[in-house]
Amino acid sequence: MEFAIRPRIHDYDTFAAFEQAHAVGSRDLILTQRFLHETFFSQTQAQTLFYDDYCDGEPTDKAVDAMLTEVRSRDFDRLIAIGGGSILDCAKVLALDSDDTVASLFAPDVQPGRKVELFLSPTTCGTGCEVTCVSVFDFPEVGSKIGKGFNAGFADHAVLIDEFLSNIPYPVFARSSADALVHALEIYLAPGASVYTDMFCLAATRSILQGYVRIAGLGPGVIQEDAKAYLAASNMAGIALANVLAGGVHAIAMHFGSEHHVPHGEATRLFLPPVFKTYYSKAPTGKIADIAQLIEEILGPCGSGQTPFEALDVLLSKVVPTRRLSEYGMNMGDADRYADKVIETQQRLLVNNYTPLSKADIVQIYSQLM
Repeated sequence: MEFAIRPRIHDYDTFAAFEQAHAVGSRDLILTQRFLHETFFSQTQAQTLFYDDYCDGEPTDKAVDAMLTEVRSRDFDRLIAIGGGSILDCAKVLALDSDDTVASLFAPDVQPGRKVELFLSPTTCGTGCEVTCVSVFDFPEVGSKIGKGFNAGFADHAVLIDEFLSNIPYPVFARSSADALVHALEIYLAPGASVYTDMFCLAATRSILQGYVRIAGLGPGVIQEDAKAYLAASNMAGIALANVLAGGVHAIAMHFGSEHHVPHGEATRLFLPPVFKTYYSKAPTGKIADIAQLIEEILGPCGSGQTPFEALDVLLSKVVPTRRLSEYGMNMGDADRYADKVIETQQRLLVNNYTPLSKADIVQIYSQLM
């Protein structure tokens, strides 16, 4: 068993406090979005690179190649990424000491070093990728999203800034926090989990579910009150993810999200309930029983004939609403082909399933959501 927390973790109320503490200036390059720059740090002396100039959604390999070309023409000492998971994933690759394309970097056994100091600051509360080394990009020519961990992808500093959640659009909050919940739940059940990842996963799950109960009862206005809790929960789930990969929920969501251009957090939220219901029906007395107990502790006892994961589904529908798969453009006849693609492209995740998912199981999971 091995467990590590690589980046130093910092917590600031505002960007100004972070900027002062780390003497941010002209030798720094900030990768971000224009609206974040205009809202929170338009007066910074740092150089800027705007993600929006290259992507209008989640990053493709070709879009990141274009960013690499620009970054390699700049002169700077530190790369500071401020944004959601897509921006942070890009920064991990932009900071590598390599002249390769993304496709070449994602080849097996390619592990370049790092050329600049790296700061990652999330503006959502979901991916936890400020403390992981994995980058996930869409490869349209392959027809799926693919992730890869780089040894040099770990940031030197993970920076949590409460201010960044002050005007987060509700759909972004909902999708990203749901992804953090999926990380915590999947990794708790993963074969490679340890007492250390268990500790972070259970704490993150408890915090997010308690926050969701507050949203369901009081409305989205409580999100800012709970900002520190959500940022910490996402970070804790990310720490677990840095040590143990996620499993079947992410595997199925990766392909569906690529096929239908669905944001990652929305896709993982979609498949969380049916995958966990499948796990619970196949192996109800293992570690999943701990999660079932925790859900009942927070949500209250289940109704007659209801499992804890059905109760969780009800709560998620109130806080993170989604659509049927057919409304995203999937046809019933696609399920068999999609299942094959998941099995073909997502083995690095499928091996971490709580119980094995057969092709028939994956087809059935799709069918439940049609």
